[in-house]
Amino acid sequence: MQNINDMVKESMVSNVIKCEYTESFETILNKLKKTQLKSIVDAHGLKGCSALAKGGLIERIKETISDANRLEYILCGFDELMMSDFVMLANEAYVTQDATLSGCVLVLYRLGYVLPVMKDKEVVYVMPEVVKEAYKAIDLTTLEATKARADLIYLYMKALVNLYGVCEFNQLVTVFNQYEEGELTPEEALNVLFCKLTFKGDVQSFGPLFVSDALLMDSEMEAVKLYDLHQDKPYYMPTKEEVLKFGTDQGDWTEELEKVEAFIFEHIVHNDQEAHEITDAIGVSFAYEYQPKYAFMLLEDRGVEIGAYGTSQQLMVLLTDAYNHARTWENKGFRQIDLKDSQQSESAPMIVPMINPVKSTKVGRNEPCPCESGKKYKKCCGR
Repeated sequence: MQNINDMVKESMVSNVIKCEYTESFETILNKLKKTQLKSIVDAHGLKGCSALAKGGLIERIKETISDANRLEYILCGFDELMMSDFVMLANEAYVTQDATLSGCVLVLYRLGYVLPVMKDKEVVYVMPEVVKEAYKAIDLTTLEATKARADLIYLYMKALVNLYGVCEFNQLVTVFNQYEEGELTPEEALNVLFCKLTFKGDVQSFGPLFVSDALLMDSEMEAVKLYDLHQDKPYYMPTKEEVLKFGTDQGDWTEELEKVEAFIFEHIVHNDQEAHEITDAIGVSFAYEYQPKYAFMLLEDRGVEIGAYGTSQQLMVLLTDAYNHARTWENKGFRQIDLKDSQQSESAPMIVPMINPVKSTKVGRNEPCPCESGKKYKKCCGR
């Protein structure tokens, strides 16, 4: 499978502008087709450009990418690796393809901040001087503070979609202002989300909501369905520690989930790394529309078989307990055990262990018969 750098290189090579890196920015832009110039204009969301001729489009592009405020806004969407690549591009006459480590080059190309050109017979990346000047005009102390706040707001966004699946902006404001200084407004939150959308896909905008990207992979109807399910239910209010865990994809690694991991290691795979990976995937599946068969499917996909029927039944009991202590999207972050204790929900019953495993397994002759007769297998169906 191609890694991100290989895909970026391939795309940039296919879009290389056939001129030397020493050419002026305007000369390079003039070598682009009008449709390519229009794509840069559209990437910036500029209005009133549809009737412009090629020269007019070039002027709008030069004016836009020389704007220090716009560049500062874009840089707030970068992670540390992207920022490192940008600084390198800003400080060099050209950068070779092998020198960049992030996928930001492709996005910067679409926005006109980086151009793929030639140095002899090699494709290199060049940042126009107008962009370098715009970067020099930015107060880096201010940028660092602005970017840090945007990153913090986005961490809360990611935490809440990992916790709820779909979330209203007012709930984000409530949670953020509970723990952080500098009052957040829905308008600032939306601005940060749009800034991050160019470079990150964990959180998506969906009407008046922000939602987990996982809900939009196949159909927008999943987000609508979950939002409808949320109606008249309260949000769980996470602790700050939980925000940090869910915002960094660590999730809620409960004691019950640790017991599942220990059992899988001891009785099924005998490999601590594999046991952790399987358990982590199981924990992720708890979040939305969980079914016990998922755990067995994960094992089957890895070519792992559960040798004894009793082992699968013990695993089911542990999975049930772990699920009932997990925070789920259906319950707006509440656990099944919370709902049972407070008798808040009749529509979210406790999950009951499945009697028969999804994958058929060999039953020991002295083990309980799967038909639930209470007899040993050898004296019942195993005769």
